[in-house]
Amino acid sequence: MQNHCVLTGQVVAIEPVRITPAGVPRQRIWLEHRSRQQQAGQPRAVEARIALILVGQQRIEAAARIREGSQVQASGFIARSGHRGEAQDRLELHIEQLDHLD
Repeated sequence: MQNHCVLTGQVVAIEPVRITPAGVPRQRIWLEHRSRQQQAGQPRAVEARIALILVGQQRIEAAARIREGSQVQASGFIARSGHRGEAQDRLELHIEQLDHLD
């Protein structure tokens, strides 16, 4: 099974680092993606907002210089936000690599 996603976009919000019940640091960064894609031979404007999830001190420290307004390329795997209520229908991108583009 494959689960890998790469998106570029602008950071629109950075939430504070939280500590999970297991003692692992976790941070959510909101990314807004805008592009033009081809669909059924026609151009289509695409807009999406997705949460980028950074887990572990090393990933959080590596992203420390990213600020709201930064252009980034994010890659990782997609997972649902939670297992109850509306969270089970929302997706988030768990970061394996986050590169500053500007």
